[in-house]
Amino acid sequence: MRNHEIAMLTFARLARISHEAPNPAGRDRFLVLTGREACLAGWLEVASRCRDLVLAGNVHHFLSQSGSFPDSIRDKSNAGYFATFDSFCSFEQAEHLLSQNGELIDDSPDDAGRAALQELASLDTAT
Repeated sequence: MRNHEIAMLTFARLARISHEAPNPAGRDRFLVLTGREACLAGWLEVASRCRDLVLAGNVHHFLSQSGSFPDSIRDKSNAGYFATFDSFCSFEQAEHLLSQNGELIDDSPDDAGRAALQELASLDTAT
């Protein structure tokens, strides 16, 4: 079973890399994956930041149909959307992408939520 904090950090870093590329579609996909892992890890502040970033660029995104990221996950009608994001990039693929970019994630971060928020700090709707 994977560590959701490590997955959250991995996807957050890929969102930052995609933002810097710039690749807004990839960035938003990685933000959805980051937000879901953040919810599963209990980092709701990170999930909220991911949701805000996605909705700032696309008010009609499926995340807008619920009041929060956890509500989006609980909504059974969104299962297909999340499955699409899983097929976009699995955790194993994400690890490989980071290693190809010369980036590594600490296997035991002291404060994973703060580290993820730092990765997301430079993101905004401008690309």
